[in-house]
Amino acid sequence: MNIVLTSHGTLCDGMLDTYKKMVSSDSPIVAVGLGDDGVDVFREHLSNAVKTQLVSGNTLILADLLGGTPYNEAYALFLENPEHLRVVSGFNFGMLIEVGVAAAASDDLDAAVELALNAGTSGVTAAALPDEDESLADDDLF
Repeated sequence: MNIVLTSHGTLCDGMLDTYKKMVSSDSPIVAVGLGDDGVDVFREHLSNAVKTQLVSGNTLILADLLGGTPYNEAYALFLENPEHLRVVSGFNFGMLIEVGVAAAASDDLDAAVELALNAGTSGVTAAALPDEDESLADDDLF
């Protein structure tokens, strides 16, 4: 399965760069950010990236913000090709790691969406002080 990251500005580029450094430099993930060139140029870049990815298989688009231009443009592409394309909004790095690793082994879009939603929410927590009987060993932090 292929993955396209899309966001306002360079957020998606930074996420992809970090993913390549931490997880895998050889992955079917591309990034398309909405820059200062405007929506029409962005629409063309996103469409071209998605069409290129679809040639080699199912594609999952991870967008930064529900209702934002990157999401809206991704959704329009999804409507054109719902059998081979899915869109998930609100991406974070935990979501990208989980879905990126799974994408190498599976082409199941619905499973990827479920994994993205679970990974995206399970990694969002608030820090809490440990109980008095708990240690602060690194093993306990993750």
